[in-house]
Amino acid sequence: MRWLRLCGLALGIVAYTHPAPANAAEPGDGPGCLGATVEECVRDLRATMSLDEGFLASAMARRHQTDVNGRPLGGGLVTVYARIPGRMNQFVILLQLGPDDRVHSAESNLLLNLIEAHTEELYDQSALYDIVSRLVGRRCAGIRKLDLYRFFENSVKPRITQQQEDLGGRYRLVSHAAGVPYCGGVTLGYTNLLQWRGGKNPAAAAKRTQFSSIELQ
Repeated sequence: MRWLRLCGLALGIVAYTHPAPANAAEPGDGPGCLGATVEECVRDLRATMSLDEGFLASAMARRHQTDVNGRPLGGGLVTVYARIPGRMNQFVILLQLGPDDRVHSAESNLLLNLIEAHTEELYDQSALYDIVSRLVGRRCAGIRKLDLYRFFENSVKPRITQQQEDLGGRYRLVSHAAGVPYCGGVTLGYTNLLQWRGGKNPAAAAKRTQFSSIELQ
């Protein structure tokens, strides 16, 4: 599951300092990432986000590496570390590429568990719109923030299922919805991973950690 890899990368992220893009374009004005070549995607992200350019250069170079038998290494996955101007939090964006070097799907961490969000303010805090608008670009032209929040509230949340796992004194609750049709042929999935120690009731648990992510295809 890629969201588990994303969780590990996001939790272990190291802060970096890059200036915010000068004269940044508006998110959604460009091609975005879905269906675009990875070069177009990265160029569009760079226009509205600060990227870890050193890590990005290595990730882009590795995407064409093969083993001694000519088989691709890394599964066509490019990892982008990014920051939105005005926010201190870091984002990890996973770009899944097809054989033609175009982005087939994109996944990113969020800053809040959306299951608990019901107001515009909390949805804003999650960065849902900030990330979705950048990844879909013109494919969903005219995307409005409140419409996206209502779509998640009314179409995604009812499809979320939960599965709790007992890992021997450590518990995991996975809340997940996959492939909900959104716009322009794009589907949206959501995952929230809650882990804790102690009893089976997460509300009374100790050492809780939580991670949320979206996937667009």
